[in-house]
Amino acid sequence: MTARSLADLRKAAGYTQESFVGAFSKMAKRMAIDAAVSVRQLRRWESPNPPLPHPGQQAVIEAMLGVPLIELGFDVPPARTRSGPTSGHHEDVDRRQFVVDVGAILGATALPAVRGRRIGASDVQLLQSQASGLYTIDHSQGGKVAQKAALHVLRQVEKAMTDGSYLERVGRELHALSGTLHSHLGWIEFDAGRPAQARAACTEALASARLVGDPLLEVRALDKLSMLAVEQRRPWEAVAAATAAGELAQAHGGPKVRSVVALRLARALSAAGDHSAARRALSLALTWHDRSDKDTEAPRWTAFAGQVEVDYATAAWHVENGRPVHAIPFLRSAVHRLGPTYSRNAALYRARLAEVLMKAGEVEEACAEACASADAAQGMTSARLVERLRTVATSAERIGTASARDFVERLRALGVAAKKGRAA
Repeated sequence: MTARSLADLRKAAGYTQESFVGAFSKMAKRMAIDAAVSVRQLRRWESPNPPLPHPGQQAVIEAMLGVPLIELGFDVPPARTRSGPTSGHHEDVDRRQFVVDVGAILGATALPAVRGRRIGASDVQLLQSQASGLYTIDHSQGGKVAQKAALHVLRQVEKAMTDGSYLERVGRELHALSGTLHSHLGWIEFDAGRPAQARAACTEALASARLVGDPLLEVRALDKLSMLAVEQRRPWEAVAAATAAGELAQAHGGPKVRSVVALRLARALSAAGDHSAARRALSLALTWHDRSDKDTEAPRWTAFAGQVEVDYATAAWHVENGRPVHAIPFLRSAVHRLGPTYSRNAALYRARLAEVLMKAGEVEEACAEACASADAAQGMTSARLVERLRTVATSAERIGTASARDFVERLRALGVAAKKGRAA
């Protein structure tokens, strides 16, 4: 790339040299970096033989434009070469290093007043960084907190879309981000037991994906719609959405995306009563999973998928076929593999294990797993989790042994009561 690339990107982002200097100062402040630039310095950076910005300036430039400095015509030493923005999909990264300040997201407005203002690439990147933090919030603190944060970021995105002015490229990025946030909200509303809101959010995500021509965002929206249709007992719709997602994944996705979609199709087919086809879909998901180790292009929303989800889906298939005993080893494996990173899912899966143990007649183990799930989930919100624990409590209450009654009382003390007048 030539040295004029910096000027080209600056202009494409909607900045004059003067406004770039102002935006640079604001970005440096947000990033807590002691760095500044003058118009004169910027002109030197945009000259044919530009001087190298110092490390702090480099960090701010890359954050504003989303491009590594080495690609802007600068002679960057190897020690300061960066790989540029990543999609955040690598599973081997310890996600505990991403400490998300929920208060900062909820209490601060990411963008200054946007009415009539030019929205640039740095504005989009700041919103994207806040959206990225939602994954960690959701898994560590539950859907209630994540919903507030997601709605807060979404309102800022929509305000930028309606009140700001921007180039076509920035507009596409804003619409894509809106679709991502709606897709995330679809999952959160589903987990909260609000199917109508979940369906509306997924539909918005699907519309955004088609407007911007983003097939992987469309796959994500269809995946969520299929999941929701299963819960709403719309088996044909669940299979149709998963099939459409599979066709897109086959054309545009890598092994990771294809594995996720195959798992969703397996669940939909089981709900439709086609267990042999569901088993074939599970085998296909495992095949794609085995090929996904080097899938460097997988979007972040597929990061949850791995052997854990394959085991969990296999367990679900056995339960659907009336073989809860066969499902237990797979559920134990899923709980063991999940570990501490995904706190909410760990509690959910453990509660599901308790349900299946109860169906298999393993009452003592079921009660122990349900209590462990309830203990781990305190402070998190999930309607699905509460429903699963209530199902186990109802079964235990009907059994009526001393240990079962003790379990019911313990669960009630944690805020989960058995269902009244209903069989397990």
